Amino acid sequence: MKDAVSIILVEPQNPINLGTVIRAMKNMGFEALSLVKPASMAFDKTQISAHHTEDFLDKIQIFDSLDDALSQCHESYGFSARKRAQTWASVEVGDAVTRMFGLAREHKKMALVFGREQTGLTNEELERCTFQVHIPTSEYASLNLAQAVLIAMYEIQRQAMGMQAENAVQMPAIIDNYVPGSAPATLDQQRRLVQAIADALVTLGYYKSDAPNAAVHRVQNILTRAQLHEDEVHLLMGMCREVENYAKLLKRGIEPTQFRPKNSLLN
Repeated sequence: MKDAVSIILVEPQNPINLGTVIRAMKNMGFEALSLVKPASMAFDKTQISAHHTEDFLDKIQIFDSLDDALSQCHESYGFSARKRAQTWASVEVGDAVTRMFGLAREHKKMALVFGREQTGLTNEELERCTFQVHIPTSEYASLNLAQAVLIAMYEIQRQAMGMQAENAVQMPAIIDNYVPGSAPATLDQQRRLVQAIADALVTLGYYKSDAPNAAVHRVQNILTRAQLHEDEVHLLMGMCREVENYAKLLKRGIEPTQFRPKNSLLN
C-alpha cells in the first residue's frame, strides 16, 4: 500500500516545517515525497526538526506544477479544512483511506496533496484533486502541515494493521469488456479529457456565459465516478474532436450531411 501512495506538498515555505513532514514520513515508513514550486530554502535546515534523515533529501522530487506532479497518478486526495463556495466530491480521511486500499489492489497510484502552511490549497488546485478530504476536528480546525500529513499516514498505517478483508471498500464492478492490457486512466489523461469536452462545448456555443467553470467542474465529478480506463478516454476524446470539427463546419455554413447516421443507434 505505501508504495502506491505519494505525498505532495504545494509551495512549502519553511525548511523546519518540511523537516517535520519528513520526520513524520520516516516514522510511518513512507518515502515518496514531491514538492510543487517550493520556496527557495536550504534543505539541510530540515535536519533541525528531522534528525538523521539526510538520506530522504535525495529522494525528493520537485515539480513546476501540480499537474506535473499528479500526471502518473490515478486518484488524488486534496486535504482542506476550509469551506468553499464550490462543491467538491468530499470524504473524511478514514473513508478516503479505505477507498485507497481498494485502489491499491488494482495497482493504482494515489497522491495525498497538502497546501501551503498559511493558506492551504487554492480552488484551482482542489480542482486537480479527485476528492477533497476532511480531517474531523473541533470547531478550531486549523492543523499545521506536519500534523495533517501525520494523521493521514497514521490512518493508512492503522487500517493496514487492523483492517479485515470484508471491511474493505467494494469497488464498482467492471461492466464492460476492456481491451486486454487497458490500464486505468491517469489523472493527466482525465484532465486532458475534461479539457477536450470543455473545448468542444465552447465551440458548440453551449455555455451562456463566459464562466463555464461550474459546468466543467460537474463534468469532472461525473468522470471521477466513472473510473475510466485509457481506451475509454481515447474513445471519448476522439468523439470530442469530431464534435468540435462538426461545429466548426456549421459555423462556416457547411452542413456535413454525410456524417448523419442512417439509423438511430437507439432503435
